[in-house]
Amino acid sequence: RKNDATDTADVEKALNQFADRPTLTAKEERVVATHEAGHAVTAMFCPHTPPIDRISIRGDLAGSLGFVSYKEPAQRYVVTRGQLLDQICTLFGGREAELLFFDDLSIGSGADLQRATDIARALVEDFGMGGDEIGVRRVEIDADEPVISDALKQRMELAVKRILDEQRERSSKILSEHKTLVAQLRDLLIEKKVLDAESLKDVLPATPRGDA
Repeated sequence: RKNDATDTADVEKALNQFADRPTLTAKEERVVATHEAGHAVTAMFCPHTPPIDRISIRGDLAGSLGFVSYKEPAQRYVVTRGQLLDQICTLFGGREAELLFFDDLSIGSGADLQRATDIARALVEDFGMGGDEIGVRRVEIDADEPVISDALKQRMELAVKRILDEQRERSSKILSEHKTLVAQLRDLLIEKKVLDAESLKDVLPATPRGDA
């Protein structure tokens, strides 16, 4: 029984005691660590992303091999376009880091790409933020009774693609400019497996938040 202060290692031990998690090879662990470091470093240069609370390459109970979690944002109920674009940019961080370091890609970005696409589509279809070619409107799409023209559908798809392409390129630029930081964070993750906000202070202080 433990009566003194609880630290990150204690929490991880409790979480992992009864969890059936995959055992990664050294090569797999390096890919996962690179992926999560890519998310984290991208987030650090996105001004609307909350500070990082925790990074892990031990996975979670839902089956993810690794994750980055963030502190509760001060602004909880008002969501802005800038926040959503930063989310998309950060979601691309794992994929773009793999591409940068390995010139290859795992399929681990599938959920990230789905989420990024959903956000981009919502910006275009629901929030009137798809650009002048779509207009400031909410687009109603009914698969059984389509109420929009094929031309508008095509413009909408191009608008979604443009948002995704712009944020992917932005993420790639951030990671290319801060490749050394990604490698430093990746190596620390491989060594420690889990990093909390306190243990990240040695890595993050010199990194200003904001666009690269």
